[in-house]
Amino acid sequence: MKKFTLLHAAKPVTLLLFVALFAVTCDNSTSADDDDHADAEGFRLVMNGSTLVERVPGGTLSGEIELEPDEETALITIWFLDDDGDQFHPEGDEYSLGYQFDDQGVVEFEQHAEDGKWSFHLHAANVEDHTELTLMLMHNDHSDFNTDEIHIHVESEQLP
Repeated sequence: MKKFTLLHAAKPVTLLLFVALFAVTCDNSTSADDDDHADAEGFRLVMNGSTLVERVPGGTLSGEIELEPDEETALITIWFLDDDGDQFHPEGDEYSLGYQFDDQGVVEFEQHAEDGKWSFHLHAANVEDHTELTLMLMHNDHSDFNTDEIHIHVESEQLP
């Protein structure tokens, strides 16, 4: 009969501990990479250097968009705000900008490749009406962040 010694048991236990430690180390480095991106806690819409609409982290929505019938906006860029209020654009092909209107047919969302994936135009239909726009920070097939509903009012300018 073969005698069992502590030395014989230590080899497989040491190997098992090494494999477990390696697995935990690999798992932690992956999750740390996932946490490197900033989380959106607010947003800012900027057109021609001026803020149109924003919600700072912990604040309320301010601003709205006013258009005349058949008017198209200049280029609007969305900036996402982290919990410190610093603006950023997510990096990587897995991120994109999504949108949804409360009432279809009042305003069209236009995005051109040459403008970049965080910029767009809004084009009002030839009607007087209003709608709400929600913008979404898409991460592959789901939204990581939705803006508050942004009020868009389409009305002809009434001169006195």
